[in-house]
Amino acid sequence: MRFSTIFVFYSCVLSLLVGIVAGTFLTITNVLTNILWASIPQKIALPIYPVIVGIIGGILVGIIQTRIGNYPTTMHDTLKDFKQTGRVTYRNQIAKNFFSAIVVLTFGASLGPEAALAGILGGLITWVGDHLKMTIQRKEALLKLSLGTMLAAVFRAPFAGVGEVMERGERKKTIGTKKLQRIALYAISTGFGLIGFLAIKHLFPEESTFSLRISDGIVWKWEVVLFAPIAWIVGGLFGVLFLKLETFTDKLAARLANPMLAAIIAGILLGLFAMRSPYFLFSGEHQLLPFSRNALEQPLASLLLLGIGKAFLTNLCFSFGWRGGKIFPAIFSSTAVGFATVKFCSYMPGLLLGILVAASITIILEKPYVSTALLIFLFPLQFFPVILVSSLGIDAVRRRMKRVKN
Repeated sequence: MRFSTIFVFYSCVLSLLVGIVAGTFLTITNVLTNILWASIPQKIALPIYPVIVGIIGGILVGIIQTRIGNYPTTMHDTLKDFKQTGRVTYRNQIAKNFFSAIVVLTFGASLGPEAALAGILGGLITWVGDHLKMTIQRKEALLKLSLGTMLAAVFRAPFAGVGEVMERGERKKTIGTKKLQRIALYAISTGFGLIGFLAIKHLFPEESTFSLRISDGIVWKWEVVLFAPIAWIVGGLFGVLFLKLETFTDKLAARLANPMLAAIIAGILLGLFAMRSPYFLFSGEHQLLPFSRNALEQPLASLLLLGIGKAFLTNLCFSFGWRGGKIFPAIFSSTAVGFATVKFCSYMPGLLLGILVAASITIILEKPYVSTALLIFLFPLQFFPVILVSSLGIDAVRRRMKRVKN
Protein backbone atom coordinates (compact mmCIF):
# COMPACT_ATOMS: atom_id res chain seq x y z
CA MET A 1 0.00 0.00 0.00
CA ARG A 2 2.88 2.32 0.78
CA PHE A 3 4.28 1.89 -2.72
CA SER A 4 0.83 2.42 -4.23
CA THR A 5 0.41 5.64 -2.26
CA ILE A 6 3.82 6.85 -3.42
CA PHE A 7 2.96 5.92 -7.00
CA VAL A 8 -0.28 7.92 -6.80
CA PHE A 9 1.71 10.87 -5.47
CA TYR A 10 4.26 10.57 -8.30
CA SER A 11 1.41 10.30 -10.81
CA CYS A 12 -0.26 13.48 -9.59
CA VAL A 13 2.96 15.49 -9.48
CA LEU A 14 4.00 14.24 -12.91
CA SER A 15 0.54 14.94 -14.33
CA LEU A 16 0.83 18.51 -13.06
CA LEU A 17 4.16 18.75 -14.88
CA VAL A 18 2.61 17.22 -18.02
CA GLY A 19 -0.05 19.94 -18.02
CA ILE A 20 2.56 22.66 -17.58
CA VAL A 21 4.75 21.27 -20.36
CA ALA A 22 1.78 20.91 -22.74
CA GLY A 23 0.55 24.43 -21.97
CA THR A 24 4.01 25.93 -22.39
CA PHE A 25 4.60 24.11 -25.68
CA LEU A 26 1.30 25.28 -27.13
CA THR A 27 1.90 28.84 -25.91
CA ILE A 28 5.28 28.99 -27.65
CA THR A 29 3.74 27.60 -30.84
CA ASN A 30 0.86 30.10 -30.73
CA VAL A 31 3.23 33.05 -30.27
CA LEU A 32 5.42 32.02 -33.21
CA THR A 33 2.40 31.25 -35.37
CA ASN A 34 0.90 34.65 -34.66
CA ILE A 35 4.14 36.37 -35.66
CA LEU A 36 4.48 34.42 -38.92
CA TRP A 37 0.84 34.42 -40.03
CA ALA A 38 -0.57 37.64 -38.51
CA SER A 39 2.08 40.21 -37.61
CA ILE A 40 4.30 39.87 -40.70
CA PRO A 41 1.42 39.78 -43.27
CA GLN A 42 0.09 43.01 -41.77
CA LYS A 43 3.36 44.70 -42.75
CA ILE A 44 3.91 42.86 -46.03
CA ALA A 45 0.89 42.87 -48.38
CA LEU A 46 1.86 39.98 -50.67
CA PRO A 47 -0.87 37.79 -52.23
CA ILE A 48 1.39 34.74 -52.57
CA TYR A 49 2.72 35.07 -49.01
CA PRO A 50 1.22 31.69 -47.92
CA VAL A 51 3.03 29.92 -50.76
CA ILE A 52 6.34 31.57 -49.86
CA VAL A 53 5.93 30.54 -46.22
CA GLY A 54 5.00 27.04 -47.36
CA ILE A 55 8.16 26.74 -49.47
CA ILE A 56 10.38 27.97 -46.63
CA GLY A 57 8.63 25.58 -44.26
CA GLY A 58 9.07 22.76 -46.78
CA ILE A 59 12.81 23.41 -46.99
CA LEU A 60 13.12 23.36 -43.19
CA VAL A 61 11.04 20.19 -42.93
CA GLY A 62 13.15 18.63 -45.69
CA ILE A 63 16.32 19.44 -43.75
CA ILE A 64 14.82 17.86 -40.64
CA GLN A 65 13.88 14.71 -42.53
CA THR A 66 17.25 14.34 -44.26
CA ARG A 67 19.57 15.44 -41.46
CA ILE A 68 17.73 14.54 -38.24
CA GLY A 69 15.19 11.83 -39.13
CA ASN A 70 11.46 11.19 -38.95
CA TYR A 71 10.55 13.81 -36.38
CA PRO A 72 8.42 14.65 -34.56
CA THR A 73 7.57 11.13 -33.48
CA THR A 74 3.93 10.09 -33.08
CA MET A 75 2.05 8.55 -30.16
CA HIS A 76 2.15 5.25 -32.03
CA ASP A 77 5.95 5.55 -32.41
CA THR A 78 6.32 6.39 -28.71
CA LEU A 79 4.28 3.42 -27.50
CA LYS A 80 5.92 1.09 -30.02
CA ASP A 81 9.37 2.21 -28.87
CA PHE A 82 8.41 1.53 -25.26
CA LYS A 83 6.96 -1.92 -25.98
CA GLN A 84 10.10 -2.94 -27.87
CA THR A 85 12.73 -1.53 -25.51
CA GLY A 86 10.90 -0.92 -22.23
CA ARG A 87 11.68 2.78 -22.43
CA VAL A 88 11.33 5.91 -24.57
CA THR A 89 14.70 7.26 -25.56
CA TYR A 90 15.17 10.78 -24.22
CA ARG A 91 18.85 11.59 -24.76
CA ASN A 92 19.09 13.92 -27.79
CA GLN A 93 15.46 13.06 -28.63
CA ILE A 94 13.39 15.58 -26.70
CA ALA A 95 15.13 18.53 -28.37
CA LYS A 96 14.64 16.96 -31.82
CA ASN A 97 10.94 16.43 -31.17
CA PHE A 98 10.53 19.94 -29.82
CA PHE A 99 12.36 21.73 -32.64
CA SER A 100 10.80 19.71 -35.49
CA ALA A 101 7.29 20.11 -34.05
CA ILE A 102 7.74 23.86 -33.67
CA VAL A 103 8.74 24.10 -37.35
CA VAL A 104 5.85 21.94 -38.59
CA LEU A 105 3.18 23.65 -36.51
CA THR A 106 4.46 27.23 -36.89
CA PHE A 107 4.61 26.99 -40.68
CA GLY A 108 0.93 26.08 -40.81
CA ALA A 109 0.73 22.32 -41.29
CA SER A 110 -2.79 20.94 -41.00
CA LEU A 111 -1.70 18.82 -38.05
CA GLY A 112 -1.99 18.88 -34.27
CA PRO A 113 0.53 19.04 -31.41
CA GLU A 114 -0.37 15.78 -29.64
CA ALA A 115 2.12 13.68 -31.64
CA ALA A 116 5.15 15.77 -30.67
CA LEU A 117 3.96 16.12 -27.09
CA ALA A 118 3.71 12.33 -26.83
CA GLY A 119 7.38 11.98 -27.78
CA ILE A 120 8.50 14.81 -25.50
CA LEU A 121 6.49 13.57 -22.53
CA GLY A 122 7.39 9.95 -23.21
CA GLY A 123 11.07 10.81 -22.90
CA LEU A 124 10.38 12.84 -19.76
CA ILE A 125 8.46 9.96 -18.15
CA THR A 126 11.28 7.52 -18.92
CA TRP A 127 13.82 9.92 -17.41
CA VAL A 128 11.72 10.17 -14.25
CA GLY A 129 11.27 6.40 -14.14
CA ASP A 130 15.02 5.85 -14.48
CA HIS A 131 15.85 8.19 -11.63
CA LEU A 132 13.14 6.76 -9.38
CA LYS A 133 14.27 3.19 -10.18
CA MET A 134 10.79 2.12 -11.29
CA THR A 135 9.98 -1.25 -12.85
CA ILE A 136 8.99 -1.47 -16.51
CA GLN A 137 5.38 -2.11 -15.47
CA ARG A 138 5.29 1.06 -13.41
CA LYS A 139 6.99 3.03 -16.20
CA GLU A 140 4.41 1.78 -18.70
CA ALA A 141 1.54 2.69 -16.38
CA LEU A 142 3.04 6.13 -15.84
CA LEU A 143 3.57 6.63 -19.58
CA LYS A 144 -0.02 5.74 -20.49
CA LEU A 145 -1.28 7.83 -17.60
CA SER A 146 0.70 10.83 -18.80
CA LEU A 147 -0.42 10.45 -22.43
CA GLY A 148 -4.03 10.28 -21.26
CA THR A 149 -3.48 13.40 -19.16
CA MET A 150 -1.90 15.16 -22.15
CA LEU A 151 -4.91 14.35 -24.36
CA ALA A 152 -7.25 15.54 -21.63
CA ALA A 153 -5.37 18.83 -21.29
CA VAL A 154 -4.82 19.58 -24.98
CA PHE A 155 -8.41 18.71 -25.96
CA ARG A 156 -9.94 20.10 -22.76
CA ALA A 157 -11.49 16.64 -22.39
CA PRO A 158 -11.09 15.57 -18.76
CA PHE A 159 -12.37 12.05 -19.42
CA ALA A 160 -9.94 11.18 -22.23
CA GLY A 161 -7.73 9.17 -19.88
CA VAL A 162 -10.71 7.35 -18.41
CA GLY A 163 -11.78 6.55 -21.96
CA GLU A 164 -8.43 4.82 -22.53
CA VAL A 165 -9.02 2.62 -19.48
CA MET A 166 -12.50 1.68 -20.73
CA GLU A 167 -11.06 1.00 -24.20
CA ARG A 168 -8.53 -1.53 -22.95
CA GLY A 169 -11.17 -3.45 -21.04
CA GLU A 170 -14.26 -2.90 -23.17
CA ARG A 171 -14.63 -6.61 -23.98
CA LYS A 172 -14.95 -7.42 -20.28
CA LYS A 173 -18.54 -7.35 -19.10
CA THR A 174 -17.72 -6.49 -15.50
CA ILE A 175 -15.74 -3.68 -13.96
CA GLY A 176 -13.37 -5.10 -11.37
CA THR A 177 -11.71 -3.40 -8.45
CA LYS A 178 -8.44 -2.92 -10.34
CA LYS A 179 -10.20 -1.18 -13.21
CA LEU A 180 -12.05 1.09 -10.80
CA GLN A 181 -8.74 1.94 -9.18
CA ARG A 182 -7.22 2.78 -12.58
CA ILE A 183 -10.23 4.94 -13.46
CA ALA A 184 -9.90 6.78 -10.15
CA LEU A 185 -6.16 7.27 -10.68
CA TYR A 186 -6.73 8.60 -14.21
CA ALA A 187 -9.42 10.96 -12.96
CA ILE A 188 -7.26 12.36 -10.15
CA SER A 189 -4.15 12.66 -12.31
CA THR A 190 -6.12 14.31 -15.10
CA GLY A 191 -7.34 16.90 -12.62
CA PHE A 192 -3.76 17.81 -11.70
CA GLY A 193 -2.81 17.89 -15.39
CA LEU A 194 -5.63 20.27 -16.20
CA ILE A 195 -4.62 22.51 -13.29
CA GLY A 196 -1.09 22.81 -14.68
CA PHE A 197 -2.32 23.32 -18.24
CA LEU A 198 -4.95 25.92 -17.37
CA ALA A 199 -2.50 27.77 -15.14
CA ILE A 200 -0.23 28.35 -18.14
CA LYS A 201 -3.19 29.24 -20.35
CA HIS A 202 -4.38 31.72 -17.75
CA LEU A 203 -1.04 33.50 -17.96
CA PHE A 204 -1.20 33.50 -21.77
CA PRO A 205 -4.91 33.55 -22.73
CA GLU A 206 -6.02 32.58 -26.24
CA GLU A 207 -8.42 34.48 -28.46
CA SER A 208 -10.29 31.31 -29.36
CA THR A 209 -10.43 27.92 -27.68
CA PHE A 210 -11.34 24.44 -28.89
CA SER A 211 -15.12 24.76 -28.92
CA LEU A 212 -18.17 24.88 -31.17
CA ARG A 213 -20.92 27.45 -31.56
CA ILE A 214 -24.23 25.61 -31.24
CA SER A 215 -27.61 27.37 -31.17
CA ASP A 216 -28.36 28.91 -27.78
CA GLY A 217 -31.52 26.96 -27.04
CA ILE A 218 -31.92 23.17 -27.34
CA VAL A 219 -35.46 22.17 -28.24
CA TRP A 220 -35.86 18.42 -28.60
CA LYS A 221 -37.86 17.42 -31.69
CA TRP A 222 -38.92 13.89 -32.55
CA GLU A 223 -38.30 14.52 -36.26
CA VAL A 224 -34.56 14.33 -35.59
CA VAL A 225 -34.96 10.54 -35.42
CA LEU A 226 -35.67 10.51 -39.15
CA PHE A 227 -32.43 12.29 -40.01
CA ALA A 228 -30.13 10.76 -37.36
CA PRO A 229 -29.39 7.58 -39.39
CA ILE A 230 -28.39 9.72 -42.38
CA ALA A 231 -25.95 11.75 -40.29
CA TRP A 232 -24.58 8.57 -38.72
CA ILE A 233 -23.98 6.90 -42.10
CA VAL A 234 -22.40 10.02 -43.61
CA GLY A 235 -20.10 10.31 -40.59
CA GLY A 236 -19.02 6.69 -40.90
CA LEU A 237 -18.40 7.06 -44.63
CA PHE A 238 -16.36 10.21 -44.12
CA GLY A 239 -14.25 8.40 -41.52
CA VAL A 240 -13.57 5.69 -44.09
CA LEU A 241 -12.72 8.36 -46.69
CA PHE A 242 -10.25 9.95 -44.27
CA LEU A 243 -8.45 6.62 -43.87
CA LYS A 244 -8.53 5.99 -47.63
CA LEU A 245 -6.90 9.36 -48.19
CA GLU A 246 -4.23 8.37 -45.68
CA THR A 247 -3.44 5.26 -47.72
CA PHE A 248 -3.49 7.28 -50.96
CA THR A 249 -1.05 9.95 -49.75
CA ASP A 250 1.25 7.28 -48.30
CA LYS A 251 1.44 5.67 -51.75
CA LEU A 252 2.15 9.05 -53.34
CA ALA A 253 4.95 9.69 -50.86
CA ALA A 254 6.45 6.26 -51.52
CA ARG A 255 6.97 7.25 -55.16
CA LEU A 256 9.05 10.27 -54.14
CA ALA A 257 12.51 9.09 -53.15
CA ASN A 258 13.64 12.61 -52.23
CA PRO A 259 12.35 13.75 -48.77
CA MET A 260 13.34 17.35 -49.50
CA LEU A 261 11.28 17.42 -52.70
CA ALA A 262 8.30 15.82 -50.95
CA ALA A 263 8.41 18.35 -48.10
CA ILE A 264 8.59 21.30 -50.50
CA ILE A 265 5.70 19.97 -52.60
CA ALA A 266 3.61 19.66 -49.44
CA GLY A 267 4.58 23.21 -48.46
CA ILE A 268 3.54 24.58 -51.86
CA LEU A 269 0.18 22.79 -51.71
CA LEU A 270 -0.30 24.00 -48.16
CA GLY A 271 0.23 27.59 -49.32
CA LEU A 272 -2.11 27.19 -52.31
CA PHE A 273 -4.84 25.72 -50.13
CA ALA A 274 -4.33 28.57 -47.64
CA MET A 275 -4.89 31.11 -50.42
CA ARG A 276 -8.31 29.50 -50.93
CA SER A 277 -9.18 29.56 -47.22
CA PRO A 278 -7.17 30.13 -44.02
CA TYR A 279 -9.14 27.27 -42.45
CA PHE A 280 -6.91 24.84 -44.35
CA LEU A 281 -3.99 25.95 -42.19
CA PHE A 282 -3.17 24.58 -38.75
CA SER A 283 -4.90 21.86 -36.77
CA GLY A 284 -8.25 23.62 -36.57
CA GLU A 285 -8.20 23.86 -32.77
CA HIS A 286 -8.54 27.64 -32.64
CA GLN A 287 -10.48 28.00 -35.90
CA LEU A 288 -13.34 25.69 -34.99
CA LEU A 289 -15.26 28.27 -32.94
CA PRO A 290 -15.13 31.16 -35.46
CA PHE A 291 -15.84 28.73 -38.29
CA SER A 292 -18.91 27.30 -36.57
CA ARG A 293 -20.44 30.76 -36.02
CA ASN A 294 -21.32 31.20 -39.69
CA ALA A 295 -20.78 27.72 -41.15
CA LEU A 296 -24.46 27.19 -42.00
CA GLU A 297 -24.40 30.41 -44.01
CA GLN A 298 -21.63 29.13 -46.31
CA PRO A 299 -22.40 27.42 -49.64
CA LEU A 300 -22.71 23.65 -49.59
CA ALA A 301 -19.85 23.22 -52.05
CA SER A 302 -17.51 25.35 -49.92
CA LEU A 303 -18.21 23.27 -46.82
CA LEU A 304 -17.61 19.99 -48.64
CA LEU A 305 -14.45 21.34 -50.26
CA LEU A 306 -13.16 22.45 -46.87
CA GLY A 307 -13.96 19.17 -45.15
CA ILE A 308 -12.60 16.83 -47.81
CA GLY A 309 -9.76 19.17 -48.75
CA LYS A 310 -8.53 19.50 -45.18
CA ALA A 311 -8.69 15.72 -44.73
CA PHE A 312 -6.56 15.32 -47.86
CA LEU A 313 -4.14 18.06 -46.84
CA THR A 314 -3.72 16.62 -43.34
CA ASN A 315 -2.75 13.22 -44.66
CA LEU A 316 -0.59 14.72 -47.40
CA CYS A 317 1.36 16.82 -44.90
CA PHE A 318 2.03 13.81 -42.71
CA SER A 319 2.96 11.46 -45.58
CA PHE A 320 5.27 14.07 -47.12
CA GLY A 321 7.30 14.65 -43.96
CA TRP A 322 5.30 17.32 -42.13
CA ARG A 323 4.64 14.98 -39.23
CA GLY A 324 2.14 15.69 -36.47
CA GLY A 325 -1.16 14.66 -34.92
CA LYS A 326 -4.32 14.08 -36.96
CA ILE A 327 -7.01 14.21 -34.27
CA PHE A 328 -7.66 17.97 -34.29
CA PRO A 329 -7.84 18.30 -38.10
CA ALA A 330 -9.96 15.13 -38.30
CA ILE A 331 -12.48 16.72 -35.94
CA PHE A 332 -12.44 19.99 -37.91
CA SER A 333 -12.86 18.33 -41.31
CA SER A 334 -15.62 16.06 -39.94
CA THR A 335 -17.36 19.14 -38.56
CA ALA A 336 -17.19 20.90 -41.93
CA VAL A 337 -18.77 17.89 -43.65
CA GLY A 338 -21.27 17.74 -40.79
CA PHE A 339 -22.36 21.32 -41.34
CA ALA A 340 -22.76 20.56 -45.06
CA THR A 341 -24.93 17.57 -44.21
CA VAL A 342 -27.22 19.36 -41.76
CA LYS A 343 -27.25 22.66 -43.65
CA PHE A 344 -30.83 22.24 -44.78
CA CYS A 345 -32.14 20.44 -41.71
CA SER A 346 -33.99 22.53 -39.13
CA TYR A 347 -34.54 19.64 -36.72
CA MET A 348 -31.78 19.89 -34.10
CA PRO A 349 -28.81 20.35 -36.49
CA GLY A 350 -26.45 20.49 -33.48
CA LEU A 351 -27.40 16.98 -32.39
CA LEU A 352 -27.09 15.63 -35.93
CA LEU A 353 -23.69 17.27 -36.17
CA GLY A 354 -22.63 15.52 -32.95
CA ILE A 355 -23.80 12.15 -34.28
CA LEU A 356 -21.90 12.63 -37.53
CA VAL A 357 -18.64 13.81 -35.96
CA ALA A 358 -18.74 11.04 -33.35
CA ALA A 359 -19.20 8.38 -36.02
CA SER A 360 -16.40 9.81 -38.17
CA ILE A 361 -13.84 10.17 -35.36
CA THR A 362 -14.62 6.67 -34.06
CA ILE A 363 -13.87 5.17 -37.48
CA ILE A 364 -10.61 7.14 -37.69
CA LEU A 365 -9.37 6.42 -34.14
CA GLU A 366 -11.02 2.98 -33.78
CA LYS A 367 -11.70 3.88 -30.15
CA PRO A 368 -15.35 4.66 -29.33
CA TYR A 369 -14.85 5.59 -25.67
CA VAL A 370 -11.88 7.85 -26.35
CA SER A 371 -13.75 9.47 -29.25
CA THR A 372 -16.74 10.16 -27.00
CA ALA A 373 -14.47 11.52 -24.26
CA LEU A 374 -12.77 13.90 -26.69
CA LEU A 375 -16.12 15.25 -27.89
CA ILE A 376 -18.00 15.32 -24.60
CA PHE A 377 -17.55 19.05 -23.95
CA LEU A 378 -17.31 20.08 -27.60
CA PHE A 379 -21.07 19.56 -27.82
CA PRO A 380 -23.80 20.30 -25.25
CA LEU A 381 -23.69 17.81 -22.38
CA GLN A 382 -27.30 16.82 -23.12
CA PHE A 383 -26.06 15.21 -26.35
CA PHE A 384 -23.62 12.91 -24.55
CA PRO A 385 -25.82 9.73 -24.50
CA VAL A 386 -26.58 10.05 -28.21
CA ILE A 387 -22.91 10.69 -29.08
CA LEU A 388 -21.88 7.63 -27.05
CA VAL A 389 -24.46 5.45 -28.81
CA SER A 390 -23.27 6.81 -32.17
CA SER A 391 -19.65 5.93 -31.38
CA LEU A 392 -20.40 2.46 -30.00
CA GLY A 393 -22.77 1.67 -32.85
CA ILE A 394 -20.39 2.62 -35.65
CA ASP A 395 -17.55 0.78 -33.90
CA ALA A 396 -19.68 -2.38 -33.75
CA VAL A 397 -20.30 -2.08 -37.51
CA ARG A 398 -16.58 -1.51 -38.12
CA ARG A 399 -15.61 -4.62 -36.17
CA ARG A 400 -18.21 -6.76 -37.89
CA MET A 401 -17.08 -5.65 -41.34
CA LYS A 402 -13.47 -6.30 -40.37
CA ARG A 403 -14.34 -9.86 -39.30
CA VAL A 404 -16.22 -10.48 -42.52
CA LYS A 405 -13.31 -9.12 -44.56
CA ASN A 406 -10.81 -11.36 -42.76
